[in-house]
Amino acid sequence: MAAAPGPQVGVLASLAALRARMGVTPAMIQGAGWSLGGMASGAVASFVVQVILARALEATRYGVYSYLLAWVNVAVLVGKLEFDTAAIRFIATYDGQRKDGLLRGFWQYGWRVVSRTATGVAVGVGLVAWLLRPYLHPGIEGGIWAACALVPLTALLGFTSSTLQGFRRVPQAQLPQLLLRPVLFGVGIVLVGSRLSAGAAVALNAAATAVALGVSVVLLRGAVPATAHAALPAFETSKWMGAIRSFLVISGAQLILSTQADILVVGTLLSPRDAGLYSAASQLSSLTMLGAQAVIFVVLPMVTDLHARGRRVELQHLVVRTVQGCAAVSIPVGVLLLAGGRVVLHAYGAAFLEAYPVLAILTVGQLVGATMGIISGFLLTMTGHEGAASRMVVATALLNLALTFVLTPVFGAVGAAAATVAAGFTRVGLLSWYARRHVGVAVLPYIPNSPPAVESA
Repeated sequence: MAAAPGPQVGVLASLAALRARMGVTPAMIQGAGWSLGGMASGAVASFVVQVILARALEATRYGVYSYLLAWVNVAVLVGKLEFDTAAIRFIATYDGQRKDGLLRGFWQYGWRVVSRTATGVAVGVGLVAWLLRPYLHPGIEGGIWAACALVPLTALLGFTSSTLQGFRRVPQAQLPQLLLRPVLFGVGIVLVGSRLSAGAAVALNAAATAVALGVSVVLLRGAVPATAHAALPAFETSKWMGAIRSFLVISGAQLILSTQADILVVGTLLSPRDAGLYSAASQLSSLTMLGAQAVIFVVLPMVTDLHARGRRVELQHLVVRTVQGCAAVSIPVGVLLLAGGRVVLHAYGAAFLEAYPVLAILTVGQLVGATMGIISGFLLTMTGHEGAASRMVVATALLNLALTFVLTPVFGAVGAAAATVAAGFTRVGLLSWYARRHVGVAVLPYIPNSPPAVESA
């Protein structure tokens, strides 16, 4: 006689049924696990490397390095033309619809455009900086050409990683950029030791990025389906560039909203030392966002797929579970940073304790961005509403720019942080409102009682 099922079997069955109603598949759970593990490993590696680097360079030279890296990030934004964001959308779509010719065509076209544009931007910016070097902060001139080399390498690494993400190859997409690159960079810092300068640190970063790019390309070749390798490339250039124009506007505005822009303003209006302290605080506060980025890393291709098939109810469930998942992994980190931020900052060096007020303000802003902001923006860009998203992000970026230039001279680095957080809150509110009215999906931590009505844009 068969034994009756134990109570644990009923619990497991109930959990399985709940997971099915939520739309959470085993593939999503596995992907989220890989993504979260990759993000966490990368965060640990990056944090250790930054602590070693800050101790080796000390506050002022670390500020010069951070200032150079902030300019690199601006140049990368222009050079990659947001083909990395577009890759997630178009690669996932073409792979899901088995459009091998368009898949191969997008990859070839994107690689060619990104490599040429990023190199051109790097050379142009490098020449201008070299001519203006007598007017720059001392120490910056030594890293100009290393920073120029870093621009195309970083742009291509981002494009390749995003292409792997579009294929839903989460570990392969994360390994080179999030783990291999900082580990190699850290090894280089340790080998150079006390002789390290800000310019040499940028050069080591470029070398580590080059190795990571090579590994990423090899992984991508293994991820592309054999049918796509054999297909004749097809091109939808006007469609790609139409989406990219809006993506570029959004990213440019988001850069103004980001702490990278703050580092440039603080370094220009105040001093390299202040930029170094601000950079350390912003890096620590960004740990709040890592868990949410891991969740989004897995979710984005699914958002595109569900929207393309018109499955709005499932998309609503996915968004709600995404908000809940992001909150679950972000809020504990934010609380720990607020409670123990001074201890962590001391690891960078005693001088970095001055950055705690900036860390506290930025952490609060990151919590809002991690729980609701990150999915709000991508929900629009992954569903064809990138034009509206770009207008709202640009408006809040201009607000941030105005507040930053008003508050920084008066309140110092704390003013820059407050301006960024205030503008960030405004951006999240606008994007969430638009997603509810025009996508028909509410960005909430719970399922709404009635589905939002969709209005024409």
